[in-house]
Amino acid sequence: MTEAVQERITVRAPAAAVYAAVSDVRRMGEWSPECVGATLDDPGFPLTVGSTFRGHNRLGRWRSWTTRCTVTAAEPGRCFAFDVRLGGTLVSSWRFDLTSAPDGTGTEVVQSWWDRRGSARRRVSALTSGVRDRSRHNRDGMRRTLAALKVSVESAAPPHR
Repeated sequence: MTEAVQERITVRAPAAAVYAAVSDVRRMGEWSPECVGATLDDPGFPLTVGSTFRGHNRLGRWRSWTTRCTVTAAEPGRCFAFDVRLGGTLVSSWRFDLTSAPDGTGTEVVQSWWDRRGSARRRVSALTSGVRDRSRHNRDGMRRTLAALKVSVESAAPPHR
């Protein structure tokens, strides 16, 4: 069974500005309560499909880990996505979809997460991470991430017309 979580927010900025932010994975630590940043495996930028990076994460004071990520979609102004591996095993997929806001005042951002772990790995993860309900935990983190992204992009971008 694959669990999925989606959250959305409207950012009053052009899709190009939102895409530039979310596709620069090195900046994710500015917004996320769990991801503290990323290191590109190849210094080439912008990231394209097949680009890889290491995601650095922290939960609480003592738990930290690094994942290996591969970009699976990179369509400027439209979507950015990547798969996450831990210890060589696919554990999740993340995606940001960008569309014009229904009222035309900016960009609707939909962040999605899919849990790709099997049931045994989910049980072990709950013990090692201390997170028993990863879907609920990620939903909260996604809401916080999107709210911080909104503030960051809106303060840096010219008003959307």
